[in-house]
Amino acid sequence: MQEKEIKLLFNAGVFESCQATPIAMSRGWTLKFIAKDNNVITLDLQRSKKEREFKSLDGAAAVARKIGFEWLNVHIGELEWREKV
Repeated sequence: MQEKEIKLLFNAGVFESCQATPIAMSRGWTLKFIAKDNNVITLDLQRSKKEREFKSLDGAAAVARKIGFEWLNVHIGELEWREKV
């Protein structure tokens, strides 16, 4: 789903949380949005259905903040923490 659609759903109160997960140790990060009904929505590129990748966690956090989230859950394997964006 694209950023503008996710922002509309966020404003409608659909999401419970946003999480950043690594794609691979050197490739970067992806954002996943967890809906209140436990559906997982991923952020796609604007011009294709491929999942959007971020080179840094800061870049992913900036997009989460732009959408409207105040907190970002970060998951690396079993390690989890919550960051204020």
